[in-house]
Amino acid sequence: MSYRTTRYNGSRRQTILIVQKRSGVVQTLRFRWERFFYTRCLAGLPWYWPARPLGARAMVDARRMVRRNFGRGHFAVYRVLARVLVTAVWPLATLVQLWQIRRWRGPEAVPIKRVPRAFWAALRHNIFPGEYLAYGLWKPDRRANIDNYLYSHESPRLFRLLNRPCQPDPIDDKMAFHEMCMAHAIPTPPILAVFGSSRNLLGFESDRPPERDVFVKPRMGLGAEGAERFRWHGGAFESDRGCRIRPEDLNGYLATRAENEKRILLVQPVLLNHPDLHVETNAALATVRLVTGRSVDGDIVPIYGFIYFARPNSIMAKGGNIALIDVATGRLMSAPPKGICGAKLFSYHQFTDETRMLPDWDAVLLHTKVAHEACPNFVFVGWDVALTDRGPMLLEGNAGWSADEYQSLTGEPLGDNAQFIEILAAGLRGCQGR
Repeated sequence: MSYRTTRYNGSRRQTILIVQKRSGVVQTLRFRWERFFYTRCLAGLPWYWPARPLGARAMVDARRMVRRNFGRGHFAVYRVLARVLVTAVWPLATLVQLWQIRRWRGPEAVPIKRVPRAFWAALRHNIFPGEYLAYGLWKPDRRANIDNYLYSHESPRLFRLLNRPCQPDPIDDKMAFHEMCMAHAIPTPPILAVFGSSRNLLGFESDRPPERDVFVKPRMGLGAEGAERFRWHGGAFESDRGCRIRPEDLNGYLATRAENEKRILLVQPVLLNHPDLHVETNAALATVRLVTGRSVDGDIVPIYGFIYFARPNSIMAKGGNIALIDVATGRLMSAPPKGICGAKLFSYHQFTDETRMLPDWDAVLLHTKVAHEACPNFVFVGWDVALTDRGPMLLEGNAGWSADEYQSLTGEPLGDNAQFIEILAAGLRGCQGR
């Protein structure tokens, strides 16, 4: 359900409130169901049998540790019950995912002849059917490296074991992230206002929003869930959700949203893309994802990176076209050869020679290094960086990142990355010592 195009004012507050509640309920239920399905039903079997031949030692140890700590933090009875339930639903859930992929991407994405092997890989190796298809694991050379891939349902659990967040957590908490950036002189978008579920935590300067585009996101959240962009046009704010709001009514609108959704909302200015990116300046930010790791000596090492270019009319770059980055130089890498990926999950960005080098790449490396040094208890972090007309700005950090994009587009497992393996092995030794 979408918002009707209308003017928000005091006399229509009740009408908008009802529309917001209905839309919010539908979106919340859908989000919760999808999250429940992927985190509970597609959790994988609670045991691990290494493939033959064995993969990289660190990757095998990591997968074994994730399965050994399945249900960690719960009482023994609940842990046993969880193991029984996920074992029971895993076979059916994998078939449901195969059906979803075939429905969304067409029959060519899930050929019937590959369904039995994808199903067997799910039972034997604890692998999502979607990842089996995306990484082309039916091919002999890929199948031989099956335990060297970082799988999306295991990576968040692995990083929870490796990382020891402090409080407040500057990675999961966007307000704490902003404070960390300010303390270490790391460029990041300013926070213009903060709205809570019971009261306004930080009001706009002069109690009025600035007459410019603004972006709203939850203090705690994943991806674009809960994000909203407002364009300043014709003396009012036009939301991407379909409503038009006068400046004097924006406070009430956001306070109502925060109250309905029971969470804290942050308001930040909309940033402009760097002109050297050769994309529309006022379009959704072209966002770099740079994964860094902390070496045994404490050095911050860039592991891999890529950049998302937004699709038209999108408020977020994630989910758009993608290009891999040579992290040493900031050069955009050529599209992978046709057929290198098992199934097309990502659209590769088509660029010209003039757009091959990213602007201010040395500054990106410096800012992410300083940010990671400020988070000493994190082994790996995936940083989101915007390349703006005012230079690079850190948007947020992600502790539970996945390697889907890297592994799909390169056709190689992350376990083949020597720097990642070295840091992972050291992190696993640290976990065993705790």
